[in-house]
Amino acid sequence: MQLIFTREEQQSLAEVLEELSLRGEGPVKIKSYALLDRVIAHNFGMAADELEDLHDILAAYKKMMRQQLTTAPAGDAALRQKQQILDKIMDKVTEACMMV
Repeated sequence: MQLIFTREEQQSLAEVLEELSLRGEGPVKIKSYALLDRVIAHNFGMAADELEDLHDILAAYKKMMRQQLTTAPAGDAALRQKQQILDKIMDKVTEACMMV
């Protein structure tokens, strides 16, 4: 299964993976770093285990974003836009996981 992301989604995904490869711990850090290399190389042909890793990483990041949104000012449009892009990415990854 090959994922196709818009440029905006691809950039957002790279930012998420970069952040987690720098701040994450243990397996999340290692998996994020490996997947970041693929995103930078525009190589989205992933095996089932890589898709599952990406899904788990995005789910954890989405949970962190929800916590940020609860403490952010109501008018933080940039954070809300980032969440919308993350939701689109999650939908694509979830669909890809179900097709594998």
